[in-house]
Amino acid sequence: MGAFDNLGRFCESQAIAADATASTNTIDLVNVIPQLGVGANAPFLNIRTAVAPTAVSNDTLAIEVQVDSTVAFGSPKVVFMPLIGVALAEVNQSDARLATAGAWIYRGQLPYGINERHMRLVFRNGTSVGVFTIDAWLSGPPDSDRGNEVLVSNVSNP
Repeated sequence: MGAFDNLGRFCESQAIAADATASTNTIDLVNVIPQLGVGANAPFLNIRTAVAPTAVSNDTLAIEVQVDSTVAFGSPKVVFMPLIGVALAEVNQSDARLATAGAWIYRGQLPYGINERHMRLVFRNGTSVGVFTIDAWLSGPPDSDRGNEVLVSNVSNP
């Protein structure tokens, strides 16, 4: 990945022990979009377990992606939930994505049509006894998703 690929960090080793904890940082999408360029794929949302949870298997977690026109998030809209269980329940701590340090919780493109300026993550940790520790950031698409680059062209070549 190139230097431009880290478009912003929501949190780094953020401890999630309480319900409705917002990410440490919000991202101003006005600063992100110009870095993508014309025809580029949507930014990727990357969420990873930094440290395995500290408590029993009944701990749960759900992650919401919220956007708002103001940085104060007075009337946030939930864009989508990258980590959600069956029937919209939170995911149990025994899920390998949460129980393993360094495991990917979610890695995928943001949906098109996000038309608000600011973005943050909100962690829903309703039945927590322990602590989840999360890394989350936006990046450009992985190299394998950028398509094939043409190194030699027969256009204008003798």
